[in-house]
Amino acid sequence: MSADEQIEGMLKEAANGRAITRAEARMLLSLPDNSLEAALLRSTANIVSRRRFGNRGLLLGQIGVDMEPCDGDCAFCFFAKSHTSIQASVLPTEEVIARCERFAAGGAQGVFLMTMHRFGFEWFRDLCVTLRRSIPAQLEILANVGDVTASQLGELRDVGVAGAYHVCRLREGVDSCMPAAQRRATIERIIESGMAWYNLCEPIGPEHTAEELAEQIWLGVELPCRQHGAMQRFPVPGSPLYAHGQISLARLSQIVAVVALATAHKKETTSIAVNVSNIVGLFSGANAFFPEAGEPLAEDRPQDHVAGPEGFTTALWRQSNEITTADCRTMLAAAGFSHLMDTKGGPTTVLHLNS
Repeated sequence: MSADEQIEGMLKEAANGRAITRAEARMLLSLPDNSLEAALLRSTANIVSRRRFGNRGLLLGQIGVDMEPCDGDCAFCFFAKSHTSIQASVLPTEEVIARCERFAAGGAQGVFLMTMHRFGFEWFRDLCVTLRRSIPAQLEILANVGDVTASQLGELRDVGVAGAYHVCRLREGVDSCMPAAQRRATIERIIESGMAWYNLCEPIGPEHTAEELAEQIWLGVELPCRQHGAMQRFPVPGSPLYAHGQISLARLSQIVAVVALATAHKKETTSIAVNVSNIVGLFSGANAFFPEAGEPLAEDRPQDHVAGPEGFTTALWRQSNEITTADCRTMLAAAGFSHLMDTKGGPTTVLHLNS
């Protein structure tokens, strides 16, 4: 049997519900991203995910609530203290509440509150207390913070934080100052706390090999994540990894497709995300986006959604307008998704994407 026949047979089995193995994932990740076989991979994942998730899409907002030059000093990060130019700032609580309300108005079912690796825990916990009293009940509070203890996770859970995003990233401990074992320990604590664990294969650059990608993806196959997916690395000027450049959307979507097929048997994984939000990913197995701003108001101007000096999203280092909930719904509808869903895969009060 030729390699092409082997891949075609594998993908037919995947389309019929068999999750791919790690060895098969490595093979699929080794394909040239613009090859016929890679196109078949993306198409297969699209079919599997549409059936798996009932043609529903998910929106999860993100808000950077504080920022400063970060001691984590990751080689890929915009905030690394050795090459950043940002100044320390904290987003006022009233602004966080207002942004959450606009996320909810646009159909988002949760919002990630993002901090630096080191952050003030009591301040963050108290912010979550205030938000849970102030924002729409259906909007879940999700943490995207540095490594935390089991007791801290318990405190966050008790004040209404539903889940946490945490990743043992590609080349952790090499391109970052955090040991991989430390990151994995935090992930295991999140799961043990009863909170939902959100995960991605990230931050993906052109230099990462199929073996590295498969190994990183498989942590989210072996452990129960609520969400899996993939995120490309944006080349930050002045950073050590800038010269490597950026992967194409075809490559990003190829990786998303592998994630979708590798997790096809995992009932606890209720969505597959692609970041940055793009329509190519929606035809490759992804059904979840991370809008960077909520529903635009009638009086908004385009420049109102450009990342400002306080708070942050990926738009800050992309030097572009923030992607809104309306933008995301438009892409989901254009890709043929019919409904939005909640974080567990169920129906929402905002059902029709074009309503």
